[in-house]
Amino acid sequence: MDKEKQEEILSEFIDDLTAEKKPRAYESDENLEMEKLFETLRAVKRTGEVGQEKIGPGEDSHIQSRRSWVSGKPRNDIRTGGAKQVIRRLALMAAAAVIVLAAFIGIMDSPFMGQESIVEAVVRAYGGLESYAGVVEIRSEREGIVDFQETVNITYRKPWSYVAVHHFDNVEVTNISDGERLVTIMPNSITVENVFPEKELWRYHIGSQVWELKNAVEVTEIGEEILLGRETVVLQYRYEEGEEYSRMWIDKGTNLPLKKELIPYEGSSLVVEFTELKVNPPIDPQTFDFALEDIDTTSPEQPYVQEINRLGEMSEVEANVELEALKDHLPQGYELFKVGVLENDKLFDYVLRYRGQTEKEFLDIYLSSNPEEFYYSPDSRVGKLAGGYVEVNRKAWNVFELYIGESSIAKWITPEFKVFMAAPHGSGLPAAYLEKIAGEEIDYVTPGDLAKEGIDQPIVKEGH
Repeated sequence: MDKEKQEEILSEFIDDLTAEKKPRAYESDENLEMEKLFETLRAVKRTGEVGQEKIGPGEDSHIQSRRSWVSGKPRNDIRTGGAKQVIRRLALMAAAAVIVLAAFIGIMDSPFMGQESIVEAVVRAYGGLESYAGVVEIRSEREGIVDFQETVNITYRKPWSYVAVHHFDNVEVTNISDGERLVTIMPNSITVENVFPEKELWRYHIGSQVWELKNAVEVTEIGEEILLGRETVVLQYRYEEGEEYSRMWIDKGTNLPLKKELIPYEGSSLVVEFTELKVNPPIDPQTFDFALEDIDTTSPEQPYVQEINRLGEMSEVEANVELEALKDHLPQGYELFKVGVLENDKLFDYVLRYRGQTEKEFLDIYLSSNPEEFYYSPDSRVGKLAGGYVEVNRKAWNVFELYIGESSIAKWITPEFKVFMAAPHGSGLPAAYLEKIAGEEIDYVTPGDLAKEGIDQPIVKEGH
């Protein structure tokens, strides 16, 4: 990466830190090499916050109470535009500029420059991972009582080939993916998914855990623990201020996650833990083969076989959305991965799947020419866009029971069409992409504003 590009990225990073937003630099893995500089800028920001004087009543009419960006402790601050906030921002930028310049010419020996951050180490370790095999235990607890438990024997090879044998409630279900299709073998039936081969992987995949950690805005080491006879570092992390911390256990030997604990809501937890794990074992490619052609579907003794969704071509897509606009505004480095025709889907007719340069850089765009009544979940932002309504949520949980965990989503419903976009957790891409397609910015409003237009208060709808 050339120096001019680095300076541009660092400038954006400083702006995002000052605005207390998730840095845009983390939207691309290309910027990973600058992590040491990013951490140094965070250190400058923390130093500025620790030294900030408390503003007394009457000193500025724009004071608001917020929680600390780092410590979570209450503090007083000033909204952007206040005189002291401007001074603070300029000081931060000046200090950052000095550090960045020193880093470039090599005259500063900062501990942040000389040490690899644990997040960077985990991401780098996953980059060197080609395969793994092990046993994963998934359990959900409510008020300390286990209400569901599942064991998964998993064999995985990049990018999306895997065999996963699930055991729960005395039932065995096997998922086999060759990276192009997913075959699910149940006791009395076989289902073939041609569009979403990875859909059963997100709950326990090591890559999912790595990306969760990378997308966090705050990561703190809180201790050490022995798991599987291995020394681990215990981290707590979260994606935004005010939400519950999640925890992750990182193997010191491999720098890969062995366990994570999520807190979907108060009083509950979801634990994903490897009880056995082999890193980069040799795997026969035929492990992921499954010959549907060998099944005699006419025999009553054979399981029922059903294919859901099918691969299609862009020429098949019939939607009231301007398809050329979708193509023209794609993020740099993204390409069309596959076109899905959703023949058995009640909500959408097509999905356009786009991929970036890594397996976690994705944007899925669902289309329908049969719009439904607008609804939204209680924790989403809502707004108006080009004659329609928009829902935006950067941490939507278990969307469509397909994107297991949290995802960033944006939904746009007009009288002529419906568009739904899904991207990695915390990404601002779906909302920004909608604005580019529409040619205008989203006008965010309150639920009360929508109620005046006859749109009911938020409802909880499965899959959102």
